[in-house]
Amino acid sequence: MTTEIQKKETFFERHSWKWFILIAVIFGLFGIGDVILGMDADPAIAESITGVAWPELQASSHRIANLIDLYVRALGMYLIILSIMTIAITLVGFRQGKRWAWYVLWIWPLAMASTFFIFFTAERQVDFPAPPPMLSAPIFLVLSLLALLLPYRKFFPKAQVAFLASSAAVNSGYSRDQE
Repeated sequence: MTTEIQKKETFFERHSWKWFILIAVIFGLFGIGDVILGMDADPAIAESITGVAWPELQASSHRIANLIDLYVRALGMYLIILSIMTIAITLVGFRQGKRWAWYVLWIWPLAMASTFFIFFTAERQVDFPAPPPMLSAPIFLVLSLLALLLPYRKFFPKAQVAFLASSAAVNSGYSRDQE
């Protein structure tokens, strides 16, 4: 049984929350791979920055390779935590149209833009392809922006926006009758 509100919601207002679940699951899987495999999960990142193949870097500088591997595993754990929190926020707030959840999930476009910027500004080796996060971050940036912007009216209904505008006018002492 659908309610009157659900009937008036657009397709994106009803289903955009699923995009965040999908994004969170994908990043959770990236995180699991990073925790289990370390740098072996995506050696192209190290290769594009250092210009040295990951196995060669491990053989030539075992201690530095261990440090890099530790950081990758720790960042993998952060991806898992971010994914779990995103799923919780999406199911508890975003799906129900809670404005606070809409604001909180802006962390995704911010994180994706930051990731791209960090890899874009890093000194990379020209003989190697761009690291995978530099290619995937813009895709997830666009997906997260769409998931936030397409259902905008669910979080900021026109009636509520009009009410807030008229309320602000009343509080300021302004009235259309004064024109």
